Amino acid sequence: MSVDPPSSSRRLKERLESQFTFLSDPEGVLLDGLGIRHRGGRNDGVDIAYPTAMLVDADGIVRWVFQSDAYQERARAGQIFAAIADLEGAGGRGSP
Repeated sequence: MSVDPPSSSRRLKERLESQFTFLSDPEGVLLDGLGIRHRGGRNDGVDIAYPTAMLVDADGIVRWVFQSDAYQERARAGQIFAAIADLEGAGGRGSP
């Protein structure tokens, strides 16, 4: 999710040839709802999202969250895959 306009997210998705859905939230409504808006977090003072990764199951239940206060820190692939494996081991319903 990004505060970038949909056109920017669409261009990035195309450039990366990504199959993922890119969410655009230029007004920050969802960022605020999730408590992940970093006000003035970009060098030029523009709001950005705190680095956050979530695993959400088919029922819309958040099963795992990674969040950092440091914009440079992101969830590592190994962390995400381990969380997925933990969920799969719990029949897709447990929390890692």
